[in-house]
Amino acid sequence: MSRVIAVKKRASNSPIKTFLAVLVLYSGLIAAGLYAVFGSEYPGTSALPYAWAPMVSAGVTVWLCDESVRDWLGQLRNLRAGLHWYLVGVGIMMIGTEFENIVAVLLGGDIVVPAYPPMTYIIPFALTLFLGGALEELGWRGFLQPRLQQRFSALHASVGIGVVWGLWHVPMILGGAGDFTVFSEYMLIIIAQSVIFGWLYNNTKGALPVVMITHASHNMAPIGDVTGGVPAAFDILSGDAVFYVLCASLIVLYTGSQTLTRDGTLPAIPGQLSEHLPQRGPHAD
Repeated sequence: MSRVIAVKKRASNSPIKTFLAVLVLYSGLIAAGLYAVFGSEYPGTSALPYAWAPMVSAGVTVWLCDESVRDWLGQLRNLRAGLHWYLVGVGIMMIGTEFENIVAVLLGGDIVVPAYPPMTYIIPFALTLFLGGALEELGWRGFLQPRLQQRFSALHASVGIGVVWGLWHVPMILGGAGDFTVFSEYMLIIIAQSVIFGWLYNNTKGALPVVMITHASHNMAPIGDVTGGVPAAFDILSGDAVFYVLCASLIVLYTGSQTLTRDGTLPAIPGQLSEHLPQRGPHAD
């Protein structure tokens, strides 16, 4: 009993370190298990338990810190953020996915729409939202973002989460669970998306469904299939990388790096919602 109390005390003193420790332990065990069963090529759906690692790590840490798991999960009920935030989030992801096609069409290329049958879009979106990657947001934005923002600027917090988020995918990349051609470009995309997601989370007062739906929309296939007109510049840096970096840069220029919000406020820490009101940035007046 005394050992449990000691662990909980340590977790309360260092929730971020606890989260990362649980993340590494859980992810390592799942990755090792997948490799033992499937070797170096994982079937797609077998990697779902790995995608739950941020959620599991956040839940365990919230419990160890004697905070409210119910309030932390309550973020999932925070749907009333305004329809425009859902449209903006999904719109940014879809334009990013289609950016090369859009440029190609403007330059005279031919395009076929839709490129794939409807279920090719619906099934990956639903799997990601309810079973896969979107659940990661309970850890990345729903746990790490508000805590890091109490010590660092929202921009630095978002970039830091993006780095952890990208590196955490490495075992799945090595296992073939995804199409990652250039890792440096992949990291650039992940970090830019992390800034965009942090901006959405902060501006909707912690409306996690907005971020989750935005996340899921990025996992859908391109709507258009274009022939001709794609600039050779996209061979150097892909269109989605260019667009997401541009969006993240414009967000920072418009809102400022401290909170990524125009009013300078930050959402409360989930799990402590009954004790904390929305707060201003760590260095705000």
